[in-house]
Amino acid sequence: MGKERGGEGPRPGARVRRFRVRSLIRIFLLAVVLGGVVALARITFNTERVTTMWVGARIAADGSARITEVIDYDFGYPHTERHGIYRDLPDLPFDEDQARIAVSMDGRRVPWELTVGDSYTEPNGHRETATRIRIGDPGRAVTGVHRYRVQYTLQGVVKKGRLARDAVGTGWRVDRSRVEIHVLAPHLLTAPRCAHGTDGSERGCAVEATGPGLLTVELNRLKGKEGLTLYAGQGHRITGMEPMLPAPPAGKAVGTTVTHPLLIALLAAGLALAAALATIGLLRLAGRDRPAPPGTAVAPQTPSATPPPGLGPAQGGILADERVELRHQTAWLLGAVADGDLVLTGEEHAPSLRRRTRDTGSPDPVTGEVLGHLFGDRDEITPSRYDMTFQAGWSLLARRLEEWQAECGLWDAASVRRARAGRYAGIAGAVLGFVIAALGAALGGGRHAAGGPVLVAGTVLFGAGLATARRAWELHRRTPEGSAQWLRVEAFRRYLADPSAHPGPEPLDDDQVRLCTAWAVALGLDDTWRHAVEATAVPTRRPSSHAVRLGPALAAGLVVSAELASTTSSSGGGSGGSSGGGDSSAGVGGGAGGGGGGSW
Repeated sequence: MGKERGGEGPRPGARVRRFRVRSLIRIFLLAVVLGGVVALARITFNTERVTTMWVGARIAADGSARITEVIDYDFGYPHTERHGIYRDLPDLPFDEDQARIAVSMDGRRVPWELTVGDSYTEPNGHRETATRIRIGDPGRAVTGVHRYRVQYTLQGVVKKGRLARDAVGTGWRVDRSRVEIHVLAPHLLTAPRCAHGTDGSERGCAVEATGPGLLTVELNRLKGKEGLTLYAGQGHRITGMEPMLPAPPAGKAVGTTVTHPLLIALLAAGLALAAALATIGLLRLAGRDRPAPPGTAVAPQTPSATPPPGLGPAQGGILADERVELRHQTAWLLGAVADGDLVLTGEEHAPSLRRRTRDTGSPDPVTGEVLGHLFGDRDEITPSRYDMTFQAGWSLLARRLEEWQAECGLWDAASVRRARAGRYAGIAGAVLGFVIAALGAALGGGRHAAGGPVLVAGTVLFGAGLATARRAWELHRRTPEGSAQWLRVEAFRRYLADPSAHPGPEPLDDDQVRLCTAWAVALGLDDTWRHAVEATAVPTRRPSSHAVRLGPALAAGLVVSAELASTTSSSGGGSGGSSGGGDSSAGVGGGAGGGGGGSW
């Protein structure tokens, strides 16, 4: 389409440039849509979670335990305002002096209060309402990742010489990653084992004795409603140096706050646009026209009042735009008017076409075939309303013009095949890239390391595929003869754009005015040509031509008809009774503590 080649060969006309601009606008809008989908996927999968959970329990001689929990809580994307977290503990006394609660957030003191939590099932089967430690300032919203340190004292962790501790309860609604449990007792812990999973599960996990009276359990992940229970027997008392619990995590919380979805959307849209622009540049480079033969008589800088020989108005418009459009089909009809096969009648609000030689037919087989389908058994049609017979002929005309484009020899056949294949490949690439980008956004929202690379790959593929699908015609390469003809079309277009500045050698008769009107419609200059004729800027042998007024009106009516035909044919925080105990003394939920937690 008039690709530049270092100052040689055809250059794109104003209409081509406008089409390219419209194409870029569509690509931009679709890139914005991709950005919105990416942001939505990011929000949807950026849910609340615990990135790290460290639990240390120091058991006293009376069977009670001093518990320290370090919870790195990621609030995800805040669909609603959050103020902090809560911990439900079924066995925690509703008494601050007995519970000995201490709380901090990010190493600083933070408000907290005791309140009533959810109901949980105890190991004996009874339901008990948990004591809730609600942490956070009601007047302050929190987002991102924060480290909470919670300390409290539980009674009855060791009963009758047996340790049964729900180190992590099943009342949590959010996933927890990198769970680390430490239990230290003043006596040896024998035959240790643990179970993890949903309430009552007996799925085992590895327990390591890391010191005298010290047990350690590590898990990579516990899903929502999954917990961990640790069991052990009581051996002899440890003498000598008193063992120590490992130091709890200090410093900043593990994990980073996910980038705001709007920024991710802008990044995705920007990458897609950059990939699209780069692809368009490559397509235009690959689709440069072959140079016109030396000594070409007409250069595009020299307007000519003579239509290109061997081309009709519709064919010239297709050569300029490299595709078949509605105006080229309209120009074909006006060309038939100029050739005497049709008569354009009526008024501007409702122009009509009358067939002049229906019985004798047209000397051109294609013209006869198309007119036969357009008119059927009628002699006159008005294209400004829906007409099934006319639409069948209209579709046939589009196919015949497309066949001419493929067979005329003005384009390199291999480049046409590449453009056709590129369009289909671009559509497939854009669809696949869209899916991959959405997947990458979802993975990124879920904090998977692959999310970022997958998102980038998907957006780049989407942009490149979209540009290829929309601009594969840039690969069309004209032959030397096609370049020469394009130069003649451009020279004639320049004359039609400003006929007063480049008058022809003699005044135009009505037949010539009709032909120029058809060319003006084909090249998108119908209004310019009409105003020039009506202002007598074009020397004619008669004051005006009926076709000059009705040509643009016919084009508008055909657009309405096509639109009518198209329309006709298309007609986290948790609440409620999660179980922190269970009916099994061997599985998850068979010990003291447990409960759950979430945000509020």
